[in-house]
Amino acid sequence: MRCHGWTMKCISGVLLAAWVCAAAQTYALAASAQDFPRKPVRIIVPYPPGASGDLIARMIGQRLSESFGQSVVIDNRAGGGGIAATDAVAKSSPDGYTLLLTGMNHTTNVGLYASLPFDTERDFAAVSLLGSVPLALVAHPSTGFKTSKDLIQAAKLKPQTINSGSGGNGTGGHLAMELFARTTGIQLVHIPYKGATGAVTAVVSGETQISFAGVPPILGFIKEGRLVPLLVTSAQRIPTLPGIPTAQETGVAGYEVDVWFGLLGRAGTPPAILKLFASQVGQIVREPAVNAKMMSQGFVPVGSTPEEFAKIIRKDLDRWPRLIREAGIKAE
Repeated sequence: MRCHGWTMKCISGVLLAAWVCAAAQTYALAASAQDFPRKPVRIIVPYPPGASGDLIARMIGQRLSESFGQSVVIDNRAGGGGIAATDAVAKSSPDGYTLLLTGMNHTTNVGLYASLPFDTERDFAAVSLLGSVPLALVAHPSTGFKTSKDLIQAAKLKPQTINSGSGGNGTGGHLAMELFARTTGIQLVHIPYKGATGAVTAVVSGETQISFAGVPPILGFIKEGRLVPLLVTSAQRIPTLPGIPTAQETGVAGYEVDVWFGLLGRAGTPPAILKLFASQVGQIVREPAVNAKMMSQGFVPVGSTPEEFAKIIRKDLDRWPRLIREAGIKAE
């Protein structure tokens, strides 16, 4: 059909062609998800073997491999704040065969580094939140603190006299401390260590008075009475410390910190493939054996839709980079 000008017949033809094209594209995407995967899937992990993020990647990867009938390769690319690993996914093909297992540092890096080789918001597609690692605010017994109110009162009487240790600048423990100080209007002194183990050792020995620490490494010290738990940073109480209140319960309104881990894909990955991964992950983390193993490693298993995970990322991108810049925190 030849058209001279935009007649109704021509417009109808154009619209029909556009509809056919869109329908064909939708069918192609659905078909690609239906027979996905046809080759091994790679999960790039910005953490070294044995680290928390690596452990959860291997747990999920093994079960995905069994479910898909295809190999799931864990590709460890540690160092550099996870930037190199993240950039590899940003430059990968948006076909679902390359994923990134990342954590809270995905959002904090925006504030810690002057520039990144990728766009944290536009270059990635959320897949699923795997789990989170709640933190606990603990104090050395010599402080006499029994509750977070005791700490807040002491810090207000003598600002910048209470030392809080963390695993390093910009880590979850450090940011949890900074947010707590700003929320409660107190001033604490941050003492960075090379890793979470050093921070825990320091507060157990009394070298620092308090610390916001991951729960698994401190459970034994709490049971022995060598550390006093004041609160947990999660929105709900956690099974491993059921008697310890949340910040909300202690009167620190609006305070909540979860160190999360989740899966991201390349932006442009077909939504059907993202949803397929999310569905599989949700089933996997609900399996009793996987759930128990994750809990033993200090994770609270979650599993989520891509939309739910994207909402969490947007929330953290709104608060952490701003807090980092306002507090003048620099990457080590």
